[in-house]
Amino acid sequence: MNGQVPKKEPGRTKMINGVLIAVGTIIVAVVTDPPEGVVSWIIFVVGALLLAVVGAGLVEVITAFLLDLPHERIIAVAIVVTLACGAAFVLVPGIPRIRLGGCDPPAQVRVLTTPELLAPYRALAGRFEDAEAERDGSCRPADVHVFALPAKRAMAGLGAEWSAEYLEDGPRPDIWLPENGMHVETVKNSKEMTGFGPVMDVTPSLGSSPIVLAVPAHTGIKLTDEAWQGQTWRTLVDKLRAAGVGLARPVTSTVGELATVAIYGSEDGRVQLRQNPAWAQGFEAWVDSSTKSGQYPSGADVDALLRKQRELGTAGAALVLAEPDLIRYNQSVRDRSGRGCDVPNGPPACMRALYPSDTYSFDRPLALLTWSEAPRSASQRDAAVAFRTWLTSAAGAEAAVLQRLRPPPGTPLQEPVSMANGVVPGGPPNYVSGQASPGPGVAEEMTGIKDTVRRTGRVVVSLDASGSMRQRVGGETRYSLAVKAILAEQDNLAKRAQVSLHVFSATLGVLPVDKDSIGRVRPVGNTPQHRAILDGARAAGQDGVLVLLTDGSNNVDDVSPQQLADLAGARVLVLAFGEASCGTQVLIDVTGHSGGSCRQVGVTTLQADLAELLRSV
Repeated sequence: MNGQVPKKEPGRTKMINGVLIAVGTIIVAVVTDPPEGVVSWIIFVVGALLLAVVGAGLVEVITAFLLDLPHERIIAVAIVVTLACGAAFVLVPGIPRIRLGGCDPPAQVRVLTTPELLAPYRALAGRFEDAEAERDGSCRPADVHVFALPAKRAMAGLGAEWSAEYLEDGPRPDIWLPENGMHVETVKNSKEMTGFGPVMDVTPSLGSSPIVLAVPAHTGIKLTDEAWQGQTWRTLVDKLRAAGVGLARPVTSTVGELATVAIYGSEDGRVQLRQNPAWAQGFEAWVDSSTKSGQYPSGADVDALLRKQRELGTAGAALVLAEPDLIRYNQSVRDRSGRGCDVPNGPPACMRALYPSDTYSFDRPLALLTWSEAPRSASQRDAAVAFRTWLTSAAGAEAAVLQRLRPPPGTPLQEPVSMANGVVPGGPPNYVSGQASPGPGVAEEMTGIKDTVRRTGRVVVSLDASGSMRQRVGGETRYSLAVKAILAEQDNLAKRAQVSLHVFSATLGVLPVDKDSIGRVRPVGNTPQHRAILDGARAAGQDGVLVLLTDGSNNVDDVSPQQLADLAGARVLVLAFGEASCGTQVLIDVTGHSGGSCRQVGVTTLQADLAELLRSV
């Protein structure tokens, strides 16, 4: 020996063990979760080599230890190791994976919907995030931000490439969840014409929730009443009016728009209204009268309408609602009582769904958006696709039912979509036969007719100047009190329409006056009430309103009731006081056929009552 310490070469078995450990470690990592970037790969390879060296030595030590053991101990160790491996196989999947450095930041997915669907979609987004975290081992791979804009604003923003103006409303969306397919078609058509807008990968429907006629339970109409279920919108409107039940609808919502289009187009109304919009005028006047009678807020959205409905209780009118909103309302009404809305002794403020055969629906399409100027990252794209996949899965459909949304056919319905909450689970397939959306151009045409009939042209205020108007009430005559009421309202009325003033008597005829001369008229003669209605309605014209103030009944036979029955165009409003009566058949017929109304009042409250009557103008 030369005095050097002899080297001990590693054994062949030890080298093979080290290589196998290193290769196995690398293969498992590449297949399951490969490192990203050069630095990560270098660190990973160095770590694998260290693990191989240490592991090979450990294998050698364990092998030597086992060889020194008696056979009984070796068998016992083998049994313990086998049981430990089995327990780990069962328990480890339920233990969150330990990640060095914590979770990666979740991919941001921005989802645009409408105010009516904001709460359900936020809840569904939360369910999706929880499901993804559970699948991924406690870390959330996606953060879904759901925000809402009214449908028209959303469509305008999409068509404008979500410019800076719309970034103030919310971030550029990755997914769009509108209420109805007609909104998607509108944006598609806009892009074809202008070239602006996102590329949309559209899922036609996540499920369909119908627009229903919600009638108060106190009307006695049952959910199973075939005389009401499955009828056309126009038939149901006529039946409500005949039963003395009013109707209110949300103004600033897709529900109100789609319901109006469906009602106007019901029973070939599209063709009829092109030729004569009188039915639409009467309908709008009736809705206005119902809204004002119940003191529903002007221009109300769905939530404001439902808050007022709950205040009114059994005095509430019928409402136009999307089925999920009706369920939500009835759940709040039932609250602690537990009684269902489908039973006779249920909560008195409940409402029940009627399903018109020609109603439209929220068919809830989904559009995955791609923006040319703001492309998504790969992780954002994957997360958006994962959210879409989950929404269209069985789990997503079941979660939608819990949010009061009907899923696609094939998913069982459960609470809260139940008769106890005032809806019929089998209602749409049994009663609704129409399409979910209006055809091309239908919504625009019907909305145009509505805007036309709601546009007030001329208002003619015609005041009775017959001899009975000289009768005194306190220190003033009926006539002077009526003049004061008219002049108090004229300026406000003139802001909304062109106003003309008439006075009428058998001696004066039907005489145009102005605000300066009306107070100087001396009441005298009989009451040509029918002539005043005929001439006043003609002066008001097709889109106008006649407001008649009278204290008596017609006693000049120069106009027949048939002439008044044939009168078309202007809406007739009557303020009856003194000996005048709204129960007079002519006044009933004229106001009813024209879509107007008659208000029976006292002489001393003329000003307040006239102001109330003019609220519908």
